[in-house]
Amino acid sequence: MKSSLTARLTRTLFLLIAATAAVSIFIVEQFVDDVEDTILDLELKAAAEYFKERLRNDEFQPVKTARLEAVFLPEGETEAVLPTYFQARTLPFSREIEVGETTLLIVGERLEEPNGKLFLAQDITIMENREFLVQLILISVAAGMLLIGYFIARGSARYLVRPFRKLTREVLGAVPGTSVPRINTSYRDQEFCDIAEAFNRFLSELEHHIEREKSFVKLASHEMRTPLAVMNGALNVLEQRQNLSEADQKTLARLRRAMQTMRDDMDVLLELARSEASSEGSRMVKVSEIVRTTIDDLEHGHPDQAGRITLFEDNPDVRVRTYPVLVRMLMRNLLQNALRHTRSPVEVHMLSNGILVKDFGSGLPDAVVKKLRVSRATGGGLPRADQLNNTTFGFLIVRLVCERLGWGLQVIQSDDRGTEFMIEIGNRG
Repeated sequence: MKSSLTARLTRTLFLLIAATAAVSIFIVEQFVDDVEDTILDLELKAAAEYFKERLRNDEFQPVKTARLEAVFLPEGETEAVLPTYFQARTLPFSREIEVGETTLLIVGERLEEPNGKLFLAQDITIMENREFLVQLILISVAAGMLLIGYFIARGSARYLVRPFRKLTREVLGAVPGTSVPRINTSYRDQEFCDIAEAFNRFLSELEHHIEREKSFVKLASHEMRTPLAVMNGALNVLEQRQNLSEADQKTLARLRRAMQTMRDDMDVLLELARSEASSEGSRMVKVSEIVRTTIDDLEHGHPDQAGRITLFEDNPDVRVRTYPVLVRMLMRNLLQNALRHTRSPVEVHMLSNGILVKDFGSGLPDAVVKKLRVSRATGGGLPRADQLNNTTFGFLIVRLVCERLGWGLQVIQSDDRGTEFMIEIGNRG
């Protein structure tokens, strides 16, 4: 699952604050420790110099108070007379030890005059307790800094991301088409202004391309209607002749039907080229009749393919409000592809929930199969041009028609055993 930019910025800022707090606490603790050690060293050095001076003047007396203990062991005497924490020490030494609930800092030093060993022990329990209290305070301060740092990080992240969110809303609100309002470019940061200006330039280019495509489609439609009108006039002239045989009349009828199919297909392509659907031309129809007529037209147009398509009307009474021209174009492209690129029989099953088209060829490429699946609920993206060739180009029209009708297109099977298409019919009556 992808994380948001706000969350990533919050984590990054929080980690920076936490690292800064940790370093600061560490420095403070080290400073406190150094100050404590310095004070103790100065106190013990002063005490040692005092007792050395007393030893040189032969005025030394063992000292044992609540905070300080001083013992001198002349050379040659046994350490058994010493407290245990002074015994078996390698001189010189300085270390902290625990004696019950008391913390002692003990030091030992060898003297030349008089010859012997000087031992000092200082009670630093109070200072250690104070150090522990300081550590607790530092931990509490660190926890407070982390809590405050989190809210600061979250607030800062939201503040930094706010222009992104604003820009995103404006981009999402820009629907591609003609006369799209341009997004605001008055941002405080130059980077956001650059992004907004780049997107506005993209919208301008997109509008230009859309207008050019619309103009091209209109021009192509106009240019196609002229030869169709000429063909229609020629057919009218031929049909008025009295000496036409029955076979010629059937041929002229098929020509007129083919011309009408071309006119209908051109209207379909124009309809598909529009960005929005129109309810004009839709009506309640029996789907099986459209399928049966389409099969008949294909067999008459390609006599060598006659008999290859078998229609199974398991549920022939399915009625739906739709565009008959679009349904006819949909079925014709599916069946033409099967007839053109396979030598196997083709089966068409009229089911209660749709139309099943099945052949027994070698199947379609996986990339094309994946892109051809259309869900009535979710729709989907179109296949790329480099994924379509002469074998699969007709499926692009099938895909577009299904989306326009609001029907689903599922590739149930596509392998070396053949291909099965399931057209899920919507708007049933």
